[in-house]
Amino acid sequence: MALIGRLLGLVLLATGWIALVKHLTPDRSSRLVATASFLLIAALGNLSGEWVVGGIESKVLAYGLLAWSAAHGLRLHPRRAAVLCGLAVSVHPIVGGWGLVMGMMAGPPTVTRTRLQQAALVGICALPGLIPAMALLGNGSAQADSLQVFTRLGHHLVPNRFSTVAIAAYAAMLLAWLWAGFSKQRRLARSETESWWSRLVLASVGVAIVGAALALDRPPGDLTIGPLRVVLMKFYPYRMVDVLLPAAISITIANQLARRCRRGHRLLVAGSLLALALALPAHDRNPSRMAPERLSDWTHTCRWIEQNLPHDAVVLTPPDSWAFKWYAGRAEYVVFKDCPQDAAGIQEWDRRRQVRGRWLLDIQLGRDVPKTTADSFPPGRITHILWRRTDRFDSIDGLQPLYKTRHYAVYAISATPDSQ
Repeated sequence: MALIGRLLGLVLLATGWIALVKHLTPDRSSRLVATASFLLIAALGNLSGEWVVGGIESKVLAYGLLAWSAAHGLRLHPRRAAVLCGLAVSVHPIVGGWGLVMGMMAGPPTVTRTRLQQAALVGICALPGLIPAMALLGNGSAQADSLQVFTRLGHHLVPNRFSTVAIAAYAAMLLAWLWAGFSKQRRLARSETESWWSRLVLASVGVAIVGAALALDRPPGDLTIGPLRVVLMKFYPYRMVDVLLPAAISITIANQLARRCRRGHRLLVAGSLLALALALPAHDRNPSRMAPERLSDWTHTCRWIEQNLPHDAVVLTPPDSWAFKWYAGRAEYVVFKDCPQDAAGIQEWDRRRQVRGRWLLDIQLGRDVPKTTADSFPPGRITHILWRRTDRFDSIDGLQPLYKTRHYAVYAISATPDSQ
């Protein structure tokens, strides 16, 4: 199913991209250059962690739907564009919502009958996903918002945590795009489609700049305005610029080469860029961040758990757990990436992270394992421990492993009164 999902997401994204780029480049070879350039930039990295190519999440579908929506808008099919935009909002309210906002900022400010019809269609198609998302907006708290922004999503939402190299690279891309697209000669020759595209990209840049100006570096404490700024940070203001600016510079590169190079040369450039993108050791190709041997041990241990532990088992996994539910098919006590969206769930998630951290520290300090485990986890909260073996802490004293590899060991937590 995961492979099918990835394939569907990639097809929707790729076809939407080509449909859009057709309106912004002169021929097929230029579209190939734009695509290869975009893939190369994606392989090199991003600003706020907003990947588009490489996996399947609802945002991938939303980006594909937005690309198709923009393409139909440029084909003068406003109702189809509105339906697709509404579906993007429904699939992923943040991505689709920002796409809608950027489209409104780039479009004409006039109110016409057609635009009112578009608004109605967007609203109707967005409702299935928008209703549950809106319900969550009133279910927050200052503490939960701070945990979500600064603990769970800081690498996406807190600008001072972004890579300095990435910030410099995006600034350079912006300057290069502005220089190439806003020279006097280009301004005179620009079509209405190109002007719309420029306004769209500039809108994403403007939203990102405003987001950075409002962002905090740390939880706000007792500041009156601080909690409101944290809430605004939750809306991912850098998401669209993270995608649109690489797309814009890629299309600019393609158009510049179209004016200066023959078709054969452009095909050679496209092939070279694509080969480089595929050859780069991009970190997203190993989302586990584990070395090959440890990753093999991890997946083998998870498969053993899937085949041998009860279906209702709850496993205390290490802090660097990755795709455990996918490979093992069992519940985890807490996992960093699996953070709920409601306030009570976020606070419970953080409490469990702290409980696991204190338990791990106590074990490393040599305290009695059965007593420490019983004090930390009430009966039934966890049934097993998946322990990462290291040079200093090869095993858990007082417990016998059910299964072990070079890097991991699985232990059962006894449910007898003596162990509690």
